[in-house]
Amino acid sequence: MDTDSDDGYLKAVRDLNGLQTNHQILEQIRASGGRLNENSLPEFGSYIEKLGHQVDDLNRLNVIHVTGTKGKGSTCAFIQSLLSHLPGRPLKIGLFTSPHLIEVRERIQINGHPLARSEFAKYFYQTYDGLRAPSPPLRKVTEGSPATPMYFGFLTLMAYHTFLAESVDVAIMEVGVGGEYDSTNIIRQPSVCGIASLGIDHQAVLGSTIEEIAWHKAGIIKKGVEVFTVEQPESAMRVIRDRAAERLAPPPTVVSPLGADVVLGLAGAHQRTNAALAVALCREWIRRQGLSVESDDWVAKGLAEARWPGRSQTFASPRHPDMTWFVDGAHTVESMAACASWFTATAAGDRPSVLLFNAAHDRNAQALLDELNAKGCEFVEAVFCPNLSRRADSANSTVYYDSELAPQKGSARIWTAHSPDCKTTVKPTIDDAVVYIEAAYAGPVNVLVTGSLHLVGGVLDAAKGSV
Repeated sequence: MDTDSDDGYLKAVRDLNGLQTNHQILEQIRASGGRLNENSLPEFGSYIEKLGHQVDDLNRLNVIHVTGTKGKGSTCAFIQSLLSHLPGRPLKIGLFTSPHLIEVRERIQINGHPLARSEFAKYFYQTYDGLRAPSPPLRKVTEGSPATPMYFGFLTLMAYHTFLAESVDVAIMEVGVGGEYDSTNIIRQPSVCGIASLGIDHQAVLGSTIEEIAWHKAGIIKKGVEVFTVEQPESAMRVIRDRAAERLAPPPTVVSPLGADVVLGLAGAHQRTNAALAVALCREWIRRQGLSVESDDWVAKGLAEARWPGRSQTFASPRHPDMTWFVDGAHTVESMAACASWFTATAAGDRPSVLLFNAAHDRNAQALLDELNAKGCEFVEAVFCPNLSRRADSANSTVYYDSELAPQKGSARIWTAHSPDCKTTVKPTIDDAVVYIEAAYAGPVNVLVTGSLHLVGGVLDAAKGSV
């Protein structure tokens, strides 16, 4: 396989997309209440061994493991920036996050940079071909175990393989969904665990109550490993404490948000909570490595220089300099409240605003739009579209797309009920929506894009590039 060209990368993307769990299988998992995932970690261990590693080899990666409902990605971004500013020998820092915004290689980073296309293709085919090698045979943990994990599990496996091959000093691993059965949770002895803010999300898999969700999230806690969290609902906090005791871990440490005087590279008041968690996790990681750091200069620099695209991000359209885009991948009620507060505090009030919105298939569009309205966000027009983009990296077979655009039309009706005088428009793709908005507004205008990180990624590609 030629992995030195863009063709090699694009072939890897196509082969990776073939591993996506289809919509019907996901519905079966949801219908089972997540029970179909209960064998996933033993199964995942067999994949690790198939690539020539032992599960305990992952302990060498000095993992910082982070879960949560909202803010876990931003927390990981702060951690990456903080550790990159530590004095002394520069660390080689691995970072695994999801989802990607534009290109899938964003999910696996080293020292703050996505893998080069050639490197992504190289490690992809080492993993892909390694799993398909006839010898030694793959140990079947459960009847019917596939030869290759599905999309997210494959990328997790590839990330662990890459970080071992690259001999990183630390691997920052963001949980995909939940924690207990998540493929990142194959790690047996992380350096430290973090639980960001909890809320209601992925109910079909994690449960419909905050206590059930907290049980899954706290599943990353390990014996003897410190766990840090932020202020949580008391019922969720009880679950976290109980799970720490069950796992023979120290009682969880709760961190408080940083003060308003601390300069952060990520916008929004909610980021002060994520930043505080990141600092605590880094300090514990430093302690576990036996490092001596005399000055705290790295904290101020790391927090100020952190970057995390698609979250509370603004940019001007290169084709329309008077158009300011405000993009935030908020997709829970709590994160939408933070997004709305950020937008109303940041956007110029003397120019009209347009909303571009889509809720992912398992999200409650009504609740998200209700929150935007409750926070006083006013728009002259609201545009709705599915998460369909032209880029191969954005192909998503996990979602059933309604060619009649019924979900988007439903969202438009919800918004009309809130704001009868606001014009609503439905477009079939993200690219069509961007072209429409740029053509419709000639003067100064704000555009808020929210409801889904997949939507945000498509807009970043279309609005900052060429449609």
